[in-house]
Amino acid sequence: MPRFECDKCGACCRGNLLVEVYDLDVWREPRLADSHISLWTRDMTRQTLMDELEQEGKCLIIAGGPHACRFLGQDNSCDIYPTRPNVCVAMQAGDDQCQESRRAEGLPDLKPLAG
Repeated sequence: MPRFECDKCGACCRGNLLVEVYDLDVWREPRLADSHISLWTRDMTRQTLMDELEQEGKCLIIAGGPHACRFLGQDNSCDIYPTRPNVCVAMQAGDDQCQESRRAEGLPDLKPLAG
């Protein structure tokens, strides 16, 4: 199985993929609650939002479509890397989502590490 190393292109954070945030993610990184692009949360208090997110299947969307993740820095680094959402933790360099995101940005596929 080939191994890949992330080259920090930022394609996965630029809105090519939906980035879903769940209640556990918001508990770990509270700034996520204010970074969503979802419309259903408009005018909700923080407590109401958290109550909604605790329901199965409810999530916030913080990136997707024309919306890049607001935590993507100018240098393509993640401003909340230690507390990033679980979906971001699960993203693997070189996997199908990675390669698809790179192609959407006009970048070549990530090449496997030699050896």
